[in-house]
Amino acid sequence: MKFQYLPEQLSVLLVSLVLASCADTAEGPSGSSAYSASEIPAEKLSPRIYSVGSGSPDKLAELAAQHNPAIVALRYRAERMEAKVPQEAALPDPMASISGGSMAETAAGRVEGMVGASQKIPLPGKRNAASRAASHEAAAVRAEADAMALKVSEQVKSAWWDYYLAEQTISFTRENRGLLSSIKEIIATRIEADSAAQADQLRIDNEISILDRDLKDLEKVRSSSKARINSLLNRPAGSTLPSPRAPSIPATSSLDSLIARAEATHPDINAAEQRVSAFNERLRKAKLERFPDPTVGVTYSPVSGSGLAGSSNGRDQVFATLGFNIPLWQEPRRAMVREASAGIAETEALLQSSRAEIRYRVEDAYFRAKTAREVTALYQDRLIPSAKQAGEVTLTGYSSGESSFTDVIGTQREILTYQLQLIKSRAELGKAIATLEAAAAL
Repeated sequence: MKFQYLPEQLSVLLVSLVLASCADTAEGPSGSSAYSASEIPAEKLSPRIYSVGSGSPDKLAELAAQHNPAIVALRYRAERMEAKVPQEAALPDPMASISGGSMAETAAGRVEGMVGASQKIPLPGKRNAASRAASHEAAAVRAEADAMALKVSEQVKSAWWDYYLAEQTISFTRENRGLLSSIKEIIATRIEADSAAQADQLRIDNEISILDRDLKDLEKVRSSSKARINSLLNRPAGSTLPSPRAPSIPATSSLDSLIARAEATHPDINAAEQRVSAFNERLRKAKLERFPDPTVGVTYSPVSGSGLAGSSNGRDQVFATLGFNIPLWQEPRRAMVREASAGIAETEALLQSSRAEIRYRVEDAYFRAKTAREVTALYQDRLIPSAKQAGEVTLTGYSSGESSFTDVIGTQREILTYQLQLIKSRAELGKAIATLEAAAAL
């Protein structure tokens, strides 16, 4: 096939390519794009009200894993990193070339133009190493998302126990205030019988006022803990939450088994291991960069049969080409090897640091949970029952004139103190278990 008007055809082809390129560029910002923010589900970006069910700490932690923006962001980052895997595995785009103008005169006739295509083929192993490095990086980000989910779960449960502590403290304080109001009536009766001093009534009024002040402070603590929970769940400020009910607190496994599980399954350790593997793949690719990459191509040249020579036959030319880059500058390639080697050492050190931190967190939470469990049992089984019994005896004695008002106030303060210490120890136990679950990846 002969190209009689090749320059005109070249012009048309070049203009078409330019117009196609401009059209593609113009479509990017306003047309359908993979990066359009409208394609991201709005419910994962903006706070919204949704049901939290029973409002138990486990249920809230489950919801936080779905709606917390920090976790959602890491999930999208993992998708972004995964999209790099096929990019790294793909061949470079082939190159096409068109030549025209005053071409050479050959024995077969004048060359009217040249059309060629070439493909660079990276040395076997380079693309595989690059794609595997990208895959390990994506896996590391997925592990980071799982680690963030554990962290947010711990924060949600800790805030829930603060909510529980404030709610229970308010309940006990109101109960104690009601008891003091009953004692105030007894004092009024004794004053009328001229068997108690007016100062006793003033002191009981002061004790009630102190409890009213404490209740105001506790209301602020409760509101703050609810706000923290709603924030972690990406719910609007002021969203309602069910009143907290004390859940059953699971028993803990042995310390050795918890540490072994943490080191084997914790996402922070998995993320560090994936990054070590990624740098190993980068090192493999860096070492291969010392070698050239071949480029293969084919060129077609249409030849005119009306050449100057009488022997011109117009036979078109087709020939293949083989080329390669010359890796002349080796210092940048040696620097790539050093960079990857340093990255391996860095991530290995971070891996050991993660293991040490995980071991510490598991051990610390284990012993905090153990101590809080023992203290809770002490208040619940011994101290509070004894204090209540002493309070009843003292109140009865005050009614009959055998005990002083100071004894009554002292025993009531002791009961309230023990009750508050009980729920505080229970909350500390719940927080320690939450930390232990996050540290051991339970």
